[in-house]
Amino acid sequence: METVRKNKVFLIDTLSTDAIFVLQHVQSNSIINQRDYNKLNQPNHTQEMIIINLLDTVMGRGDETCQKLLKLLEKKELQENFPQLKNLFTPDQISAERERGPDMSHGKVKKQSKGAEFVDGHRDALIQRVSSVMEIADRLLVKSMISYEMYSTISAAATSHDKMRALYRSLNSTAVKEEFYEILKEKNRYLVDDLEG
Repeated sequence: METVRKNKVFLIDTLSTDAIFVLQHVQSNSIINQRDYNKLNQPNHTQEMIIINLLDTVMGRGDETCQKLLKLLEKKELQENFPQLKNLFTPDQISAERERGPDMSHGKVKKQSKGAEFVDGHRDALIQRVSSVMEIADRLLVKSMISYEMYSTISAAATSHDKMRALYRSLNSTAVKEEFYEILKEKNRYLVDDLEG
């Protein structure tokens, strides 16, 4: 459950591009039942809302259901449809997460969490207010924190808001979020102070 919760924003951004595809696979793998499917697949819901509700439903059913979802996200057909999943949900990483559990290296995680928590907690504000997106993407690329493919996707986005949304999809680990936070502090100190205050 910790893996799903920790990466909820990334999963929402990634899976919202084709929510119905996700729902169909989740149902066919018995992670949700027909009643859940009908409840989640509402015509007046945005794709993002469908994925948010799906993740909340899965987390509400405990670790076993969350592990089933993670196993599904490892599958080739899911990763072909959502290539970004390969950056986060590789079999080795998932297995390590399962073996490690949420308590191991707790001090290290706690020490690194400030920047990641800031990035996750202020997503909407940062998307709206950060304009120097390519400067940040340049730094992340140089430090090998994002792939060239992701950099190209960010660069191709039409507006700074769209660039930031694309950039957020690449923030797939605590380390990348921490680096993003450090760059923000350097490039947009007043914005960070304002949001932290």
